[in-house]
Amino acid sequence: MATESELLQAARTVFARHGYKAASMLEISQEAGMAVGGVYTFYRSKLALFQAVYFLENADSKRKIAAMVDWSQPKEALSAYVQANVAAIRDNKILAEWYSKSPGDALRKQYMDQHGSGCVLGEFFTEKIAAWRESGELRPEITDHMIEELFLLFTIVDASGDISQDTMQLCIDATLENLFDV
Repeated sequence: MATESELLQAARTVFARHGYKAASMLEISQEAGMAVGGVYTFYRSKLALFQAVYFLENADSKRKIAAMVDWSQPKEALSAYVQANVAAIRDNKILAEWYSKSPGDALRKQYMDQHGSGCVLGEFFTEKIAAWRESGELRPEITDHMIEELFLLFTIVDASGDISQDTMQLCIDATLENLFDV
């Protein structure tokens, strides 16, 4: 029987290939090399398994994005961070589920249950915003919540597919000019 780690990797592969709705527990169990019943010894439902995969995928994505950004220039760093996250959500069927009704509602509820109503951008990013505010690089009236809402706005608008990447970049750049215009 596969380990939980092997099961999570198999589930990640299947969810990344098909998305949440089209993925089946049978295909996940086959990918993991175990019987379907074995999956349920680790996770009580497809949703519970997906939630575990999602939060691992999201943490890994944010860690990789944070590592590739040059944080020495706040405006450029924030632009790069937002663009990379928007692209990750656009290109990753697992991460894109955050904005779906199901399982998105369950993902957002689990996140809020675990982290409270804090910034969904993560502790690392919240610390960067605080440092920029403290150093006077970020306008003092710009709150973490405002930045979070802007981030969500960009990802939701991008997920709609109605805005070109050039227009999206123009919106990001215009917003950043106002955030850092001190």
